[in-house]
Amino acid sequence: MNPAATDTRVYAELWISFAALIRSYVAAHDLSKPVCEHVLVDEGENGSLTLHGEAKILTLDYDPATGAGTWTVYEDDPGPECALDRGNFKINEDSLVEFSDRRGKLELEVAAEAFTAKVFDEE
Repeated sequence: MNPAATDTRVYAELWISFAALIRSYVAAHDLSKPVCEHVLVDEGENGSLTLHGEAKILTLDYDPATGAGTWTVYEDDPGPECALDRGNFKINEDSLVEFSDRRGKLELEVAAEAFTAKVFDEE
């Protein structure tokens, strides 16, 4: 079997798990909020995931061939003029995630929580 094909499948499966964790953290956070204040999350298909919060939008773009991705936090509306913060991330084959704005590596669950905090944080 081709090692590159194996890597691609591993990275694709890691993305599916990562997106599911993010959706789970969002759902848990929204349990006590009125429906009108819930964060909306798309399906995370094709390596893209978007979280729409009350005042912020987080977009994630992921390449399942390499395990690398980018993220951007926007104020209210996605657009270059509304970008508040951005960076890169990499999900490694061992499921540890590296962020361009942090030292060290985080476990997949902790990284998912860190991404959701970018939307929920009211700074």
